[in-house]
Amino acid sequence: MNEYKIIAIIGKAGSGKDTILNEFFNRFENKDLIHKIISYTTRPPREKEVAGKDYFFVSNEEFAEKVLNFEMLEATEFRDWHYGTGLGSLDENKVNIGVFNPEGAAILMDNPTVELYVMEVRASGKERLMRQLNRESDPNVDEIIRRYGTDELDFDDLDIDTYIVFNENEKDFENCMNFLSGVVYTVRPRTNGEEGSCHHCQVNEG
Repeated sequence: MNEYKIIAIIGKAGSGKDTILNEFFNRFENKDLIHKIISYTTRPPREKEVAGKDYFFVSNEEFAEKVLNFEMLEATEFRDWHYGTGLGSLDENKVNIGVFNPEGAAILMDNPTVELYVMEVRASGKERLMRQLNRESDPNVDEIIRRYGTDELDFDDLDIDTYIVFNENEKDFENCMNFLSGVVYTVRPRTNGEEGSCHHCQVNEG
């Protein structure tokens, strides 16, 4: 049975998940060890998002077809939009790193083909709201407030083991970079004679 090594980055809107993911791939020197997961979604692109780089933006019909054709490792509905991980978005020989919603991470945890490490990014409510308001020139304030409320519910009900990191300031951000590097070297695919890493090595620091 094939096994995928996945680091799932989760967090409330504005916690900095995507920024952490993108900056890590910019910085990490050993590109042979890591693979960026580009998820599918039915939501429209946000300002500055690029199709094929940030997400694969598809219609509801295209998304449903991929699910019915067993082309998705996981698929969820989150904030009235569909999100999913295509099997073609993974690399069996590298550590796959991507942003997930809580339900998607929970589905991966129960998948026997996945060795999973879940990193939960946290920041204060004030900081998260400021980031969301500032990341677009004309933010949808009503949508930001709605997302803020649904996040509180979704993460209150979070029932998966995670390793919690904070992303409140520049020092925290650097710690996130260092933390991800450490996880990659811990769970990377092993060569003959090397010890393997544990299966489902989530750690709850909360």
